[in-house]
Amino acid sequence: MKGAVPSPRSGQDGEGEPDALEVDTIAAAPPILSLRFAPPSLPPGFVVRSRIDEMLDAARGGDVTLVCAGAGYGKTLAVAAWAQSVHRLDRTAWLAAGEGVGVAAFWHDVIVALRMLPVVADEARIAEFMPGPAFGDSDVAGLVDALSSLPETVTLVIDDFHRLTSVDLLKSIHRVIECGVLTVHLVLISRVEPRIPMRRLQVMGRLREIDAAVLAFTPGEAEDLCARIGFGLDPESRERLMNRTQGWPAGIRLALLSATVEYGGDVHAALTGFGGGGKLVASYLLEEVLARVASSDREFLLATSVTPVVCADLAQALTGRADSRAILEQLVARNVLTVRLTGRAGWFRYHPLLREFLRDRLTIERPQEISTLHRRTAQWYLDSGELIPGIRHLVAAGDWLAVAKVVGKSALPLILTIHGGELAAALAPALDVVERDPRPEVLLAASVVAHHSRDFVTMRQNALDAETALLASGVEPPRWAQVIVALARMVAARVFTPVELYESANEVLTVATGASRNELPAVGAYAVIGRTNVAISLVLRGEFDRARVHLEDVRVEADRAGVALTSAAAHAYLALLDVIAGDLPEAGRRSDMLARLGVRRGWTQQPQLLAANAASALVHLETDELDAASECIDSGFDLVLHGSDLPATVVLQIAAVGVALARRELHTARAAASRLRALSASCTGLPLLDHWVAVSLARVELLCDDVDSAEKILTGLPASTSSSSSEFSAELVTIARAEVLLAQHEPRAAFDLLGTPARYAAHRTLVVEAALLSAIAADRLRLDSIALERMGQAIDAAAPIGALRPFVAHSEEITVLLARYRHLNAEPSELDRALLVRLTAADGAATIRPATPSDPLTERELAVLRYLPTMYKSAEIAADLFVSVNTVKTHQQSIYRKLGVSTRRAAVDRAREWRLL
Repeated sequence: MKGAVPSPRSGQDGEGEPDALEVDTIAAAPPILSLRFAPPSLPPGFVVRSRIDEMLDAARGGDVTLVCAGAGYGKTLAVAAWAQSVHRLDRTAWLAAGEGVGVAAFWHDVIVALRMLPVVADEARIAEFMPGPAFGDSDVAGLVDALSSLPETVTLVIDDFHRLTSVDLLKSIHRVIECGVLTVHLVLISRVEPRIPMRRLQVMGRLREIDAAVLAFTPGEAEDLCARIGFGLDPESRERLMNRTQGWPAGIRLALLSATVEYGGDVHAALTGFGGGGKLVASYLLEEVLARVASSDREFLLATSVTPVVCADLAQALTGRADSRAILEQLVARNVLTVRLTGRAGWFRYHPLLREFLRDRLTIERPQEISTLHRRTAQWYLDSGELIPGIRHLVAAGDWLAVAKVVGKSALPLILTIHGGELAAALAPALDVVERDPRPEVLLAASVVAHHSRDFVTMRQNALDAETALLASGVEPPRWAQVIVALARMVAARVFTPVELYESANEVLTVATGASRNELPAVGAYAVIGRTNVAISLVLRGEFDRARVHLEDVRVEADRAGVALTSAAAHAYLALLDVIAGDLPEAGRRSDMLARLGVRRGWTQQPQLLAANAASALVHLETDELDAASECIDSGFDLVLHGSDLPATVVLQIAAVGVALARRELHTARAAASRLRALSASCTGLPLLDHWVAVSLARVELLCDDVDSAEKILTGLPASTSSSSSEFSAELVTIARAEVLLAQHEPRAAFDLLGTPARYAAHRTLVVEAALLSAIAADRLRLDSIALERMGQAIDAAAPIGALRPFVAHSEEITVLLARYRHLNAEPSELDRALLVRLTAADGAATIRPATPSDPLTERELAVLRYLPTMYKSAEIAADLFVSVNTVKTHQQSIYRKLGVSTRRAAVDRAREWRLL
């Protein structure tokens, strides 16, 4: 095994990774999304202000420039003008922040924006980094590494930064900023001060601010603007203009527009009717402008204000006007707060002040038309393949039946992608509506939101309530409703009752395969998701051959269906099957590939990789790399917080018990066994887990010298079976029973029970254990030649796969026997040498720990120790204690040394044993 999930060892070249996981998941951005990756074009008469350009130019890599002011200060256009100059265009990436965007989707968009730059396009680290839905802290480190690999410094502009409200997202952005990536100059354009700590950057000289005072027009700039659009201002009018607007760019533009529309170009007259600033000025002037435009153009503006961006086709769908393109072009030419968007030809955007004003007028004047306009907008987006904007407008229209249809037919698979947060945000109003109007369609939408929030109890209840209501009508529920309910039931089974997973996953598969693409356009994704869970349930039932066939097929089908993480999940369970088969090198290779992929893509927090963590931990355990196994276990339990794979969690805890047994840490083993009992309580009825858990618990009792309890745990489990489907489970129990018989000093019974090692040939690690226990039993019976023969069989079986654990576990009994075997086999193998080193170390290891640490913990170490049972990370502990992260880590290592452990979990267990906690 070369590495652990999700932290692989360095120096791996990635050779041999399956093509299915190497597909580039950055597809061409859809039309609406592509508009977010380009700045707006500059309106006629735009005044370039070199003083602002100079401030932006002064920033270096690692700096942050904050452009912060209220609406109408020309923030976006000022930065866009700077970015679009010839010598900056190829090194400035642009991203307009979206509504309800989550952590993964935001960083995905950042990567896409950067890859559009010529200097970045071929950079391998950036090209491979593709955040998963559960993007987390460890992925931020990988992102920083990827950004640091850029060949030269670039500027990343985040427009509308105030739209980003997710606490987790802002935290991840702050972490990246704190790292000071020297290859990226970050420009944040926001209406309000960002909700991330910025003052520390200011102290460090890394923050540059462009505020309202800087963005306000000077008298000279205002005069230049007037001259560019054909106004000649006398000194009195210029003074009045500046006094009334205080240099507010939107106010100046609106005043000139009002003068053009109503006062024949007389700015002085246009300025006589209003006072104050900000929105009051804007509302007055926009009212003046809108009152004077043609009635048909006014209707056009009101109707098209329901969407943040508009093109001629969409405008025509909303207004019925075939001349929509001409009207939009005219608005730009007349400077009516409308700009072209450079990301895609033919798209336009109203200034936020204008759009807000128009929406207010529409609500007042034509409230009955708003739902119709939203429905038309939604239909246009859906016809264009833009599912989430379409859903957002259907929600705004209150058409929950149409919402549920779109979700069930096409959009639901997005919940498993980086766009899951956006889908959940679009559906979030269902949570309020369902309390007063629990119609089936609202319940189904709320179920999807609950899934994203990992509130699986509410998810299941909402889906089942919806199903009950639909069935009460006496008509079979439509396919789109059936698939949402079936998926909710399947997820609930995987979380709460895995024994029901096979049936519920097959239900998903039946609904999907029985539907046409007209009924369920997302049928391909549903089929893959269903088949993956069928395969997982087959693993748990012990039907390994059938499971492997399904998983191999899913690997290929998942990428074709656009659910690449499902392909990773298939690989993870294939790694677990490799462990069960005893093919440790293949399990290690597959898990290591997933580890590297997780780091490169930003998938280290994906619950789909949990089974790979469990497989990796078991491989390290069998090869006696206990520290590496513990690292995998700790990483795996971090993933448990993000996902719903209870069976993989149980296997991970089995590995944790195994590590404690290998270290002969009595209290840690008991604590791990207690956690295993609690986790596995909901997994009864699954042959693989029932037997594996029982064997692990029995071995803990043997470690504690409670042979009777070990025997009791194994009583009632079948010793053998003719069914190949449960062969592994039965053989595992047989070996455990043989261990109990040896502990009861019944070597003959153990020897007879084990039989020949050949019976375990399908599971190579079991061959090693069975042969070794048989050798011990034969040695006790004074069957010397058979004992040596079995020892040779154990070594021959262990050598190709590197299985050391069984030898170390029974080191006290095999030392003499192994020496005799070596004496008769003069040419020692690599395994012999490794065994000699490990057994020597094992002989010197104490099996009973002192009741208290010989070197007492300091006050500071005790303070850090109290945080270890919590979910606090090192950085959070450091912040609480007002020390550096390195200081916390130094204290942690000292605690581990004094307690005689190597992991955080073991330190907590040992501290509780010694009553330090």
